[in-house]
Amino acid sequence: METQAGISGGINHALIGTRQEVLVEGAGDMTGYPLVGRCRRQAPEVDGVTYVQGGAAETGKIVTCRITAADDYDLFAEVI
Repeated sequence: METQAGISGGINHALIGTRQEVLVEGAGDMTGYPLVGRCRRQAPEVDGVTYVQGGAAETGKIVTCRITAADDYDLFAEVI
């Protein structure tokens, strides 16, 4: 798991600054990020999620975001 966390973290950090389409899944549970969703590369129950802030987005909609931060498994984004 430690090895995989390093691999995943490297991939996620390489996405910082990129534009990604995010499928909004609903309300987020992280302070400052009211929505949570998934990029194309994030499979449910297997991969992390993308926490989304800014803009108006509805559950079930795809929004374009800029990735602003990352950790080993999750991405943090801002609606463009």
